[in-house]
Amino acid sequence: MRKRKNSSSSEEEEGSEMEIQGETKMSDQVDSDDEEDIEMVDPEVEEESEAPSKLYLATTPAVDNPFMDSFYALSSSVPVERAQAAQTMLQHCLLGSSANSKDAAYSFRRLLNGLCSGRAAARQGNASALASFLKLAFHLEKIKDIRSEADQNKSGDLSNLMYVRERLLTATDPSQIVGKKKGSEERDYQFGRLFGILAVVRSKILVPSSANVDDVKEVTTAFLLDLVELFWEKKWMREPAAHGITTMLQLFLDGDEEHHLIARDLVHTIVVPKLLAVTQDDKDFELSDRQKLLEGYCAEQIGVAAYVQSNYTKISNRLPFPLDQAVVSSSTLPWIAQALSETSSVVHPRTHFVWDALWCLLTIEQDSTKDNSRDASSRMLLDRIPPSCESGTEVLDAILRHVLKAKLLRIEEDSSPKKITHERRSLALCIVRNLSGVPFLSSLAGQVRIELDGDCIENVLLTPEIVQALFLNVITGGRQKQNASLLKPMALEILSGMSAAVVNTSASRQLSYAKAILRCDSRFDAHTKTSTLTNILGLASEKSPEKEDFSRWREFLDHLEFEFLSNCSKHSDIDANSRAINFAEIIYSTAKSILRTGVDAGKTTDSTIMENKENAIKRVLNFFMAVAFFDCSEMQPSTGKKKKGKKNTTSPAVSKALVVKEQAAGGIPYEVRSVVAARFFSLTSEFAMVVAREVKADDDGKAEKDTNILAFLADIFDSWQDLQKSGAKRFEAATTETEEDDEESFDPQEAITALRKSTRDMEKSGEVDVDDPFHQSKKRCCTGITVLALTMYLHKLHCGPDASVDEDPDADEEDDEEEICNALEGLKSLADDFLGDEEPEDSNPLLGLAELCANVLSSPIGSGSIGRGCSPKLVREAVRYAWLGGLRLASARATENKSLFDTSVIDVLMEAVGADSSMEGNRNNSSQDVDDDDDDDESASADDSDEEKGDVGSGDEAIFTKASKIMEDVEEMEVEEPNVSSAEDEDSEVEIDQSKLQHMLEEDSDADIDETELEHHEGADAALAKLIKLRQEARKAGQQAREKIEVSNQLRCTLLLEILLGRPDAWNRLFRSSLLEMVMPLLLHRQRVAVMVQKAVDGGSKVGTGEKRALLERLTSIIKQKLCKLRLSSMPLANTVDTGAGRELVKAILREVKKAKDKDQAACCSACLVFVLRAMPNDTETIAMVSSEYGQVVHEWSTKRSSGASLLEDLINQLPSLAQATLLEPLTKAAVESRSSFLRLESFRLLSILFSVKDSTGHPEMQKLAEASVERSQQQVLDAIFASFDDEEMCKPKRARVIFKTLEKFLVRVSTTSSPEVITSLKSLKERVETLGQKNDSGGKGNNLSAATSKLVGLMDDVLTEQQKMMEANKAASEEEEISQPDSKNKKSKKKKKKKR
Repeated sequence: MRKRKNSSSSEEEEGSEMEIQGETKMSDQVDSDDEEDIEMVDPEVEEESEAPSKLYLATTPAVDNPFMDSFYALSSSVPVERAQAAQTMLQHCLLGSSANSKDAAYSFRRLLNGLCSGRAAARQGNASALASFLKLAFHLEKIKDIRSEADQNKSGDLSNLMYVRERLLTATDPSQIVGKKKGSEERDYQFGRLFGILAVVRSKILVPSSANVDDVKEVTTAFLLDLVELFWEKKWMREPAAHGITTMLQLFLDGDEEHHLIARDLVHTIVVPKLLAVTQDDKDFELSDRQKLLEGYCAEQIGVAAYVQSNYTKISNRLPFPLDQAVVSSSTLPWIAQALSETSSVVHPRTHFVWDALWCLLTIEQDSTKDNSRDASSRMLLDRIPPSCESGTEVLDAILRHVLKAKLLRIEEDSSPKKITHERRSLALCIVRNLSGVPFLSSLAGQVRIELDGDCIENVLLTPEIVQALFLNVITGGRQKQNASLLKPMALEILSGMSAAVVNTSASRQLSYAKAILRCDSRFDAHTKTSTLTNILGLASEKSPEKEDFSRWREFLDHLEFEFLSNCSKHSDIDANSRAINFAEIIYSTAKSILRTGVDAGKTTDSTIMENKENAIKRVLNFFMAVAFFDCSEMQPSTGKKKKGKKNTTSPAVSKALVVKEQAAGGIPYEVRSVVAARFFSLTSEFAMVVAREVKADDDGKAEKDTNILAFLADIFDSWQDLQKSGAKRFEAATTETEEDDEESFDPQEAITALRKSTRDMEKSGEVDVDDPFHQSKKRCCTGITVLALTMYLHKLHCGPDASVDEDPDADEEDDEEEICNALEGLKSLADDFLGDEEPEDSNPLLGLAELCANVLSSPIGSGSIGRGCSPKLVREAVRYAWLGGLRLASARATENKSLFDTSVIDVLMEAVGADSSMEGNRNNSSQDVDDDDDDDESASADDSDEEKGDVGSGDEAIFTKASKIMEDVEEMEVEEPNVSSAEDEDSEVEIDQSKLQHMLEEDSDADIDETELEHHEGADAALAKLIKLRQEARKAGQQAREKIEVSNQLRCTLLLEILLGRPDAWNRLFRSSLLEMVMPLLLHRQRVAVMVQKAVDGGSKVGTGEKRALLERLTSIIKQKLCKLRLSSMPLANTVDTGAGRELVKAILREVKKAKDKDQAACCSACLVFVLRAMPNDTETIAMVSSEYGQVVHEWSTKRSSGASLLEDLINQLPSLAQATLLEPLTKAAVESRSSFLRLESFRLLSILFSVKDSTGHPEMQKLAEASVERSQQQVLDAIFASFDDEEMCKPKRARVIFKTLEKFLVRVSTTSSPEVITSLKSLKERVETLGQKNDSGGKGNNLSAATSKLVGLMDDVLTEQQKMMEANKAASEEEEISQPDSKNKKSKKKKKKKR
């Protein structure tokens, strides 16, 4: 930095903060005490007499000086470091025991100089430290000593306050700079003076006492004039200078009446004449014309004027012109709007000083205690703005109209919004943020939160124009979606802050925000892709809702219903229907959010919360029901007399219907009704799922899901009946007279009533027979059937015909009604058969239930393609309960001689999932059929070629004859319906070669036809070829559509199998050996679906591919995880499986394994084989069968290119005893005779697994047979190992380790009764192992077999030693027996002699 003018040893203290940088660096650079050397490093360094600590710092660089370092730390950008540095400095020079006036004077000079530094945060740190320094110096009365030490009584008779001002002006005087001034330096000095004045003000040394009032007035006036001078010096100094002026005034306004007088004098003598009575264009001439004066104001003048008027009661009730009238009012805002809009240059998130002043003018702090001093203070609009009579709402409305809408957003009436800059829109966003209750930092009032009332929010702040311009257009990019505004993050942040700020306010304010946003766009959240409305209403909270929350949500639903009906009644408005649909969607989403509020909302045990949720959802369902399904125009309110002792209450559904009648007198349009109908069924399904999981507190946690959902559906049924009794007419699809006659013979409503009565009777009797499992099963069955019946009956609700379309009723509607009635009739009949006291002899209720459930799942109602509102999810859940109840009751009725789960039920289930049992025989000849199809294609092509050669005529006649013949063939192809369930369907599809067809149509004798006729002929041929191609494509598309429908139906019907096989313990009395009949149909169907998926992937088709993949995965899961996990032997009533039937099933599965085209299919087949073998008896016949079949598998696997290792490994792991009894011999043979070394190695690996696994099934007979098989095969295994050691390929270390492992596992199984041949072979094998180990002892790490050899030889030694001991023991025992045999012979001969005698 440059030296100042006339610098000397006594005046050197005017050096700037740059000295600090030089001093801290000198400790590393200066090595002598020479002052000239110091001057060479930094010419501004003080002499030793002026800075006693400096020379010590320079000459002793190794010693730390916290006092001197603190000046450098004051420039840190970290506030904590600055505070610590200031504390260190003050402690050293003013507070500590070593405090002295010399260091204090030095600190005072350094702090003043540091104000003008532009380094980092030097200005903030030095100003803050200066304020604390002055406060302590005056309080401790050390300012005189500091003054005398600094200027040695050269300041004359100046007071201490004036002395401080003179020192500050001198230190911040830019005219003291030597040489040419730089703009940045001049700016630093001006800001330094401003920060210095603010430091003096905040030190509170200007607060007057009884002794220095005149002195304070003089100094304060001088300081205020300095601020005014800074204000007019540069435009960029106006805002900070205005802030300094208001800060100085606030110092006196916070005091008592005497202090207020000083503020009043400052306003009258300086602020008004020097600042507010002039314009920014001519600051030397006072204007008396108010309009011209205000039009010439800059934003800072408006801010100062607004601040003064906001404190008019403290300053003066009679302010001078122009403050005698409101500067900010509805009449003056057109004059000052331009100046306010120009404050958009201030960067977000800070706003200009004038806006903080305006908020202080318009609002007042509420009387509320804050928990924390840092918490935001709450402010609300004033009822009257001083000194005018206008309310805060009126002035705020004028600000938003003239500034925000007209100037910033350029929204003009009857015209589209003009292009606006990001800066203007950013300022508008900040204004809306500050007024929306989001806490912000005000430069005048600190942390502030402005809370507007609901009416002001809706009608003033968040008007549709403002919401559209600031949020929708910014976030979505307006009409050009691809050009989203750069302010989108800011807009999203403000929305998020607004939502968070509103959550903890009153319910009325929350509703006001929601209403204002919805009034702009009913799909605001969808368009902005936010959850603003959900957050504002507290619907996304994880906390359990309280009573106030439900009250707020009810009010919001009331508003939504009102807006919905209002739009429905606007028949002349084209967009009214779309708005009504949007409001219906919001009602639906709000209900769903209420349903999901709180953690584990569906499992809460708080009955009050669940009751409030149920009431909220049921009111929405009643409203949707009255709107979508009933004509309420002829309803009449109930006028019945009250019964004595009872209240005449109206049904909630009837109340909603009466509201619909009053507010939508013209009726609800069909377009709206259809959407509401769909949402009714969706919400019903969602609520039913939650109700099913509900656990009521008075049920001790034992509430049954089907009982809960039955109660919910019964409430809907009762509401339906109440509406009809009150005169509401249900919309119905047109039906024929025949259907009406049919309905007379069967009344669905009576059937529902009868089923409900049966359920109630079951529940009453169940309370008595709690411990009776049979009665409980009947109760569950009756409840499940009733739930399904109510669900089907609920789908009779229809939104009615479209009056705008004059067409005949759709035949599908009649079919749907008929299907519902048939299902209800079938359920009533099933309930009579199933729940009767006597078991029916000529029918199978479980069969009927399976057929009905499969039909419902495959119907349009079950798939959701009914063409009107429906709930397939609810239908599937109801089918689940009915099927569960039926299985429970069927299991309870089962005996050893009879079971309802028979072959017919299995056939129905297999047919439902597409696995028809008849497919098994067809699949056996599938390959032959494919070959036949290929032969047919070849013969057909040969016939075509013959026709081309022999039957071709001349002219158009022959050509069109051929074309017509092809068209006839196409028609025939269309007549034949494709059998989607056949495996050869895809392969047999007939396609016409387009190139061949085109060539045939264009074939003609061109020599006999002129050129004109040929052109016409080519056009006709091309059109005909195109027509045929279109027909082919249409046929293929139709076939794909039908296939997709069938696959979807099969996918849904797998639910029945998953329930049946997923929980076998609940109905284990059902299962018999007939369960094996499912195996082959499921395997064949899975293979067919896998082929379909592969063809779709290869062909690039996306139509139905997802459903096919899902069906494939579901079938795989059912086979591997459900069916094959069952153990028939553990079922209480399971019968034994016939060995012959089991053999045939095993053979069929093995044939399927050979045809398997993917690993998953082979894995499913392997799991089925284990399942079948586990169900067969453990006898020698089974072992013989398995030995035969699996022996063939091993032979083909080892000698041919076929898979089989996975089958063998699964059998070994799942049924180890059976595997040991059947696989040892074929695997041992494969280990020698396999066609490759890899397969021989695999054989040894399987043998090692076979020897290591242990059987945990608990079948002693099978274990004995397995042990015998192992003992018989010992010599064969050893021979195989000998043979492998003779093969050089198998002796390689990598393969030898596998053989060693097999031998290791084998040694464990060598019995004590092994034959001498086995012992001899073991001894010889030991020598071979040692030789092989020595041979591979050298080499790398992977070729070394020494460790494995040593381990194996040790095991063999142990086995041989054990065998030798056993042989010796046996030999000794035999010798003793031989010795004892002669004695016994002699005794016998003596006895014979005695007898002869």
